[in-house]
Amino acid sequence: MDTGEVLLLISLLSSTASFFMFLRCIKKDAWKTAKYLHTISTISFVSAFFILLYYFLVRDFNVEYVFEYSDIHLSTAYTISAVWAGRQGSLLLWVCYLSIFNIALLSGKKDKVTALSLAISTLVSIFLNILLITTSDPFIRFNFNPGNGIGLNPLLRTPEMIIHPPTIFVGYAGMTVPFALAISGIIFGEEWIRRSRLYLLISWVFLSIGIFLGAWWSYKTLGWGGFWGWDPVENASLLPWLTASALLHGVIVEERKRGLKLLNYILAILTFDLVILATFITRSGIISSVHAFGQNPEARAYFGLIVIATLAGAIAAFYGRKNFSGTLGGIREKLILCNISILLLSMATVLLGTLAPLFIPNISVGKNYYNHLEIPLGTALIVLLGICAAVDWLGRKEEFLKKNRLSVPAGLMAGVAVFAILKAVIAAIGVAIFLFALLNHIQDLKGTRFANRRKVGGYIAHIGMIFLFIGVMGAWIYEESYKPVTLEQGKLTKVGNFELKLVGFNAAEDQEKLSIISYVEIYENGKLQAVAHPKMLFYKLMRQDRVVSSVEIISQPLRDVYIAMGGISKDGTKAYYEFYVVPLISFVWLGSLLIICGGTVAALPKNTQRAI
Repeated sequence: MDTGEVLLLISLLSSTASFFMFLRCIKKDAWKTAKYLHTISTISFVSAFFILLYYFLVRDFNVEYVFEYSDIHLSTAYTISAVWAGRQGSLLLWVCYLSIFNIALLSGKKDKVTALSLAISTLVSIFLNILLITTSDPFIRFNFNPGNGIGLNPLLRTPEMIIHPPTIFVGYAGMTVPFALAISGIIFGEEWIRRSRLYLLISWVFLSIGIFLGAWWSYKTLGWGGFWGWDPVENASLLPWLTASALLHGVIVEERKRGLKLLNYILAILTFDLVILATFITRSGIISSVHAFGQNPEARAYFGLIVIATLAGAIAAFYGRKNFSGTLGGIREKLILCNISILLLSMATVLLGTLAPLFIPNISVGKNYYNHLEIPLGTALIVLLGICAAVDWLGRKEEFLKKNRLSVPAGLMAGVAVFAILKAVIAAIGVAIFLFALLNHIQDLKGTRFANRRKVGGYIAHIGMIFLFIGVMGAWIYEESYKPVTLEQGKLTKVGNFELKLVGFNAAEDQEKLSIISYVEIYENGKLQAVAHPKMLFYKLMRQDRVVSSVEIISQPLRDVYIAMGGISKDGTKAYYEFYVVPLISFVWLGSLLIICGGTVAALPKNTQRAI
């Protein structure tokens, strides 16, 4: 038995023992023993992870998992990232994060709510631990040494893929805590919202970072000109993000007005279920995806966990049903409920499109389905955000009219100006909504002290959503796509409003790959705009997917000019490309960064605010 497997067995035994001790803490003081057992479990998990990392760094190809995701020429940075490139390593990383979140919960208030919450969270850890010992053991060895490995997928050899999986799994692990606190809080009739808010925010921020990095990776690596293709695994991470976003808004109403208690509880359970569903989709391989890890017997286990979690939530809700009393009075609370409803409707449409292939044979749910539904829903959400920013908690009419006195005329004038220039109705409407919502947020934020970090952070995130909205509209509705484009060396080729000229090729080789570099001059209105260098990369690997294209992006404030190389003719005189003009894509990245910054500000502790 490998040392890593021994540590996983120790962690399973200590986790099981700590689970029973946490249950005992509900009625008796057994916190010292429970903490000791959980610490052993956490140390064992983390030690197992670092042993796996060590096997990668020393290139121990006798370990099957190392063989599958590494090779002798892989750089150190990508060798480290290869640890979480497959299902076994990512699962081990997830359970390490979960154990650390449990330590944070254990360091807080010690009462029966915390005790039951830790017992529930530990059960999830035990579930993942069992999978690591059985179907996802990363420490299985061959009875021979291959000498070299298959190598990491070339598409994953990017800086974004070093960071993307760890951030996603922080988000996944952290969502377990609000789920556990919600169930235990309802059972004991205790307040759980305030305890879970920070865990929810931190998890939401990391999930946002992971989604952003995934979108940026897709845009600059895959060569199809877009950042979001509604791939099942992309959708999988978006689903809990949407419900967590809804829960963050519901938390505000419950804390201020004691309303939406039942809805918030349901959202906490649903978010956890969607985290498990995301893992199920990624690992089962039953839904076609460029990211899925492939067919795996764990699929039924994850589905079983979703059923158990939902049933546990329903039983707890029935048992503590008297704790859901509350009213929804003011106009602002009702507007927030409308926002939550849009987020949930968006989640439902994405979920339906993602799971449809499971229930309807041979169906293909493409971008048109999502775009026709999500763009109107996103538009409605931004309009509501703009209205909500003009309505205070007292619902004063004079304040509402005062803010709209500037934002409504400015939005209308901007929309008319855009229509007059571009003759584009959708663009005009989008700009009008963008400016209306943005100005109302700026007006309401004006004069707010940074000490009110929840409002400041929330509004920064909202402004990020407003920029994301206009960027998505520009990129999805007004993108120009030209494919395939055949360029003959030395000749100008007309492509839309551009002319492209293939100047020539060059070759470069290193230990990992052979690169064929093309030089393409890009002209607009007869003027040279840039010389692009799209490449074909041929990796020296024992893999079928060893050939990838490298994208060249010429970024400008209001658009990107994007070219990806797809192949070369046999005689070397021609090359084949995909060419895109993507309007307002910079607004997508700016909006995403503002969303992340807003969540971070909202999560800052009070003493940090004063220091600032």
